[in-house]
Amino acid sequence: MSNVVLYSATGCPLCAKYKQLLADRKVAFTERNTTENPALLNELAGKGIRMVPTVFVGDKFVSGFRPTSLLELLPA
Repeated sequence: MSNVVLYSATGCPLCAKYKQLLADRKVAFTERNTTENPALLNELAGKGIRMVPTVFVGDKFVSGFRPTSLLELLPA
């Protein structure tokens, strides 16, 4: 299974929706909270991404809240 990483922010309602979606699908993921660790924003910026939520599935990613796009990347 691909490594799933969610870049989030404290209090972000769309981040919470992604967390619920992943939990409902029983997808294990690592959360990287940019509020708790602002250096993670630089990590994202280095990849040309300037928003949360962003979810990486292996080397592919979905920026912003696009659940249909995310589901296409997740294993069945």
